[in-house]
Amino acid sequence: MLDLTPDELLTTTRTVRKRLDFDKPVDRSVVEECMEIALQAPNGGNMNSWRWIAVDDPALISKIADIYNGGLDDYIATFGDAGYAGAAVPGADRIESSTQHLRDNFHRCPVLVIPLLAGRTDGPGTNAFYQASIWGSALQAVWSFMLALRARGLGSAWTTGHLWREQELAELLGIPYEGYMQAGIFPVAYTIGTD
Repeated sequence: MLDLTPDELLTTTRTVRKRLDFDKPVDRSVVEECMEIALQAPNGGNMNSWRWIAVDDPALISKIADIYNGGLDDYIATFGDAGYAGAAVPGADRIESSTQHLRDNFHRCPVLVIPLLAGRTDGPGTNAFYQASIWGSALQAVWSFMLALRARGLGSAWTTGHLWREQELAELLGIPYEGYMQAGIFPVAYTIGTD
């Protein structure tokens, strides 16, 4: 465990891409411990209706990396001639470089974690209440997961590029597409340095 005060933990936890140590193994029990902490987060109606998948098989991670990178390619193709709308934001060049580093190494991630939300918010009949309840039941659990990782010297990044190919990943992992929506993919690894 890192020697961090609660304020230091909250103010120093960041998305980590370039400083993920792809060569150091991550014991599954550490990931499960962080999940146990994450599941203590508040959620709508105390339903605990989400599910989490942890993937640590290198062959499967490589297939997921292909889907992730393909999804990002699909997203980038939507920019057209105008380019990325966020390119003018200060620091965008660092984010682009960091994102590319993760893309280049995604297949090397020791563990991938995929939180699943029960139900779908992208179909007919969904309203703001339903959407807020579903997402509001997952966001704080994911943040708690990232904080628990940080406290143990690990890092992650909230990635969503694969969602352009969400159904493809659902088929690969046997996730009932109509029953569960993927919140993202979280690469998990020890960090290179802890500051």
